[in-house]
Amino acid sequence: MIKRLMIIVLSLGLSLITWAEETKPVEAAKGTLKGYVFDESVNQPLEYATVSLVRKKDNQVVNGTITDQTGFFKLKNVDFGMYKVDITFIGYKTKSFENVAIKPDSREVDLGRVQLASAVEEIDEAVVVADRPTMTYKIDKKVINVSQQHTSASGTAVEILETIPSVTVDIEGNVSLRGSQSFTVLIDGKPTVLEPSDALSQIPASAIENIEVITNPSAKYDPDGTSGIINIITKKNKLQGFNGILNLNAGMYERYGGDFLLNFRKEKFNFYVGADLNNRGMFGSRESENRTITRNPLGDTTSYILSDGDFNRGGLSYSIRGGFDYNLNARNSISLEARYGDRNWSSDNTVNFNEFTDPVTTNNTYTSDEFSERGGSYYSLNLSYTHKFMKKGHELYSLINYSNRDFEEESVNELIDNNNLIVFGQRAVESGPSQPLRYQLDYTLPLRTKDRFEAGYQARFSDNDEIAELYLYNPVSEQYEFDNTYSNNSNYKRSIHSLYSTYSGELGDFGYQGGLRAEYTYRDITVQQANLDPESFTIDRWDLFPTVHMSYNIPKDQQLMASYTRRIERPRGWYLEPFITWSDAYNVRQGNPGLQPEYIDSYELSYLNKFEKNSLSIEAYYRITNNKIERIRSVYDDNVFLSTFANVGKDYSLGIETMFGVDPFKWWHLDLMGNIYDYRVEGELLGRDFSTSSFNWSARFNNTIKLGKSTRVQLNGMYNSPTITAQGERDGFFMTNLAVRQSFLKNQLAATVQVRDLFGTMKHSSTYRDDDFYSYNYFSPNTPVVTFTLTYRINNYRQDRGRRNSGDDMDDMGGEDEGF
Repeated sequence: MIKRLMIIVLSLGLSLITWAEETKPVEAAKGTLKGYVFDESVNQPLEYATVSLVRKKDNQVVNGTITDQTGFFKLKNVDFGMYKVDITFIGYKTKSFENVAIKPDSREVDLGRVQLASAVEEIDEAVVVADRPTMTYKIDKKVINVSQQHTSASGTAVEILETIPSVTVDIEGNVSLRGSQSFTVLIDGKPTVLEPSDALSQIPASAIENIEVITNPSAKYDPDGTSGIINIITKKNKLQGFNGILNLNAGMYERYGGDFLLNFRKEKFNFYVGADLNNRGMFGSRESENRTITRNPLGDTTSYILSDGDFNRGGLSYSIRGGFDYNLNARNSISLEARYGDRNWSSDNTVNFNEFTDPVTTNNTYTSDEFSERGGSYYSLNLSYTHKFMKKGHELYSLINYSNRDFEEESVNELIDNNNLIVFGQRAVESGPSQPLRYQLDYTLPLRTKDRFEAGYQARFSDNDEIAELYLYNPVSEQYEFDNTYSNNSNYKRSIHSLYSTYSGELGDFGYQGGLRAEYTYRDITVQQANLDPESFTIDRWDLFPTVHMSYNIPKDQQLMASYTRRIERPRGWYLEPFITWSDAYNVRQGNPGLQPEYIDSYELSYLNKFEKNSLSIEAYYRITNNKIERIRSVYDDNVFLSTFANVGKDYSLGIETMFGVDPFKWWHLDLMGNIYDYRVEGELLGRDFSTSSFNWSARFNNTIKLGKSTRVQLNGMYNSPTITAQGERDGFFMTNLAVRQSFLKNQLAATVQVRDLFGTMKHSSTYRDDDFYSYNYFSPNTPVVTFTLTYRINNYRQDRGRRNSGDDMDDMGGEDEGF
């Protein structure tokens, strides 16, 4: 009730502010002049066209304005009389209206739709072939142009992230941002109800316009995530009329899918609808060796489990999204967006086990049938309102985001002996809905020439229920029977209230931005275990998150940037559940309700140099994580591992990241990227010092070769070095991808052939060890994978680069649309 009342009060306050601004009294005996300005050739609104009102009797300019993003203009408080109206825009012929009368019986004059003709003579069959830059830099982010990533055309956001700096992806699709899998994923600047890995694997690459990598976000953003934010910008369209884009793809190992986006824009109104469907499969082989040691005064006993077999992972996902944008007038607009989706991910494996001990007391062989499935439906609703005050850049923005996710996870594990009898079987089920709600109010005030003050309030609420059930196989009844001992319920409630402010400006070549965010967190977890009284675990806490960003422009297109941010990584709900949950016959997990959040101090220093058509960036970073959370493995029983979580101490990452973009020839663009960092973990684990360190590095290259106006060939390669954890290490691996793209029908149709892991080198192994256990796992996926993609543009579809994003106006990326 309090949440609803708060949102109603804030929304009412916003409405009153807007009403007060819009209902200023109009002077008596005055009139108005309005209209729309469009490009005559492509029927597209012209923003920033100049409208001049000239008094006829003395030929003096008495009033004027510019058009907004919809081409709309309006002049108020115009004295009665006869006027001439001139409408001008660079590169277009001036349009004049000679005798425009504003008088008592016609106070409001509407010029309607004004068409401006190009002042440049058109050239028949002109084709723009310049590609947009691969990446651009802002004071607090890197923006990656997805249109240049052809090797990812049939994939998802995960495949795109394999080719960009700051991000690494292992062969199982796990994404890390500067060595950490803890980061926040936004879609069009808005939160997603899905987990980061689920969200990134759900979004088709063909539906993405740009990706923003924000490693040191300002105080305006949520501070969650160790390493920053990945913001996925989806495609929209800004042309008038009906436009669209359609993609279809099919490939090896049950890979197929497609997506479409249709857009209709008419003056103040824009409507869009899209959908996507993707099936992704991964097949391969695996092997493992697990050892546990039982201590005994008469001699230790080591239990071994050796396994090998095949794995089959993948699943089907789809989503439907739609919405509209409506400009009420030149200064007020609303947007509504809805998304519904369903995701199903499964793993079906057959594994051979050899179980024995040393000294020899047992020696058994089994076949294990393992099946797990995770998925369900989700939806989200976003309603936003923007009010622009009289001064350019002075605005108020409000957002309400409501989401719902209802996922269920089921795993079945059966051990079958040589007589084809089930000697062990279990079925584990976890389910429960999640219903996050967010309210956001942002205020922006330009000051002086280039300064800007921003402030805002955000409220986040979540209410999650989790039900865990375990069923054990009864060989007598040959049925799975409910086990009350390992079945339980939990409820997770959390509310976060945030206030922030930032101030940014420029002093000559020096740019700066400072910010502070204050957050109040209340969290309550109630756990109900079998035959026990409910337990509650509560947090009631205030936190402060300062941020500082600075830049300095050096002559000859060079720039220095420095920043500091403080962030937080809150434990996920299932990290905190104190009960035992069986994953399979050999693994159980248990949460730790005493976990403290991680607090991260992040420092960056960057150098950027643009010379001719080339660019060089060097970024040094240093990150300290306090209360470091690690997944800890220990022995639960003979041949059974227990996974839990603990605050183990601190970790430190000190590194340098470089990117060099060069055009050796007009037809060849090359991006070289590298990341080198030293990683250290310091602390205690199970009463023992476990401090360790490793030197890590990754390298990648992206080659794009232009063969004429309509053909592109791209070859990408990447290498990730070995790295360590608190209890083990992960080996490095190398991968190469190839793509060829050909356009037809004056750029309306394009075909792309991709080969993923061209040389079959994408294999992966990991090792965990302690005094009483050893665990080794090796995965080898079936590669290479060949995929074919078709893209069709309806009515010369182009992306919208002028819409609002993440609370900021999105800058044009520069350059022209790709010409193929």
